[in-house]
Amino acid sequence: MPRRPGPSARSRRLAQTLRKIRAEKGVSAAEVGKELGMSGSKINRIETCEIGIYLDDLEKVLDFYQVTQQRRVELLDIARHAEQRSWLRTRNAHFPADWQTWSDFEDEATGLRHYEPLGIPGLLQTSEYATSIIRATGGSLLNREVDELVSSRMARRGLLSKTQPLELHVILEESVLTRPFGESGALTRQLRHLSDEATRPNVTVQVLPADVSFHAAMAGAFILLEYDDEPSLVWLEQLSSSLFLEEEEHLDLYRAAWEELSTIAFPPEKTVEYLRHLAVQREQHG
Repeated sequence: MPRRPGPSARSRRLAQTLRKIRAEKGVSAAEVGKELGMSGSKINRIETCEIGIYLDDLEKVLDFYQVTQQRRVELLDIARHAEQRSWLRTRNAHFPADWQTWSDFEDEATGLRHYEPLGIPGLLQTSEYATSIIRATGGSLLNREVDELVSSRMARRGLLSKTQPLELHVILEESVLTRPFGESGALTRQLRHLSDEATRPNVTVQVLPADVSFHAAMAGAFILLEYDDEPSLVWLEQLSSSLFLEEEEHLDLYRAAWEELSTIAFPPEKTVEYLRHLAVQREQHG
């Protein structure tokens, strides 16, 4: 029997945002409901994606919160397409705001499986690495915006040490570990940080050796996000866009690719040893 799909990624994003805006305004669901002629329980159910919201009701909510015109247009557009599955987002001048969408989905995840052929994932980066890669990929970001994004990324590492920490499993191509960046010693410090993080009970890191032949994930990086009470998602990122996938047929493809990768990569224990060996080698050879 086919599985009944849960709320779409767009619906989940709309609910997340309304929940955050209300928290920022410091008002209760009951207060919002009373002002708009709805029950507090209805506001809660909208914010937890149990029910959808009509456009005219959304207009009233956004009026009450006095959101900016830009945010209003974005949220109304999401609501109009809330039933559509899979979500392509084109990156634009509002890149930091676009990043917030990813961060909110990451915040609510209980598990994250990340295959990365080109760089160290954000949750495992040092500030030096984060600064270098954000500058390289951020286009026309101002120095202030780069600093803000680096600070945000460093704060997000707290997901790995909170009371119920995120379960993170990362598979990296071996070439990621030798890509130079920053000043002398920066890569060594990143390797040591990566090996230390890999010893956390909720963090697993594997390296895919350079001599491995073609495999199912040759098309590029992907992230599988898993949730306790909501359907899983796949997130794909390109230079000018990002894509959330949520159809089961797509999820199954990426789950199968992940199983293959985790089988052919170095085991976790060997990976930690290898990372430490690389760091020592770099220290010895300057």
